[in-house]
Amino acid sequence: MEGVSVPAWSGRAASRALDQVRAGGRARRTPCVICRQPIDYSLRYPHPQSCSVQHLKSRRDFPQLTWEPSNWAPAHLDCNKAEGPRERPGLGVVGQW
Repeated sequence: MEGVSVPAWSGRAASRALDQVRAGGRARRTPCVICRQPIDYSLRYPHPQSCSVQHLKSRRDFPQLTWEPSNWAPAHLDCNKAEGPRERPGLGVVGQW
């Protein structure tokens, strides 16, 4: 998507998105979308096992979905940081939708 900028993921909007993902994940006991292990939703940033927002379709390839809640899933902070930009276990290759 040349010429399309990726909206910043920061500030109050990102904090609200994390709160929304954390609340939904806690209520449904959703595991990490990357490693599939349980998330301790009581942990807070910067704990490596705390909940973070994983974009199912990458912000780089799908910038228009950055702020779309249906594109968010809970992931451990360290899983999210370690994940490569192209492949997602169990979800295929980004950009194939």
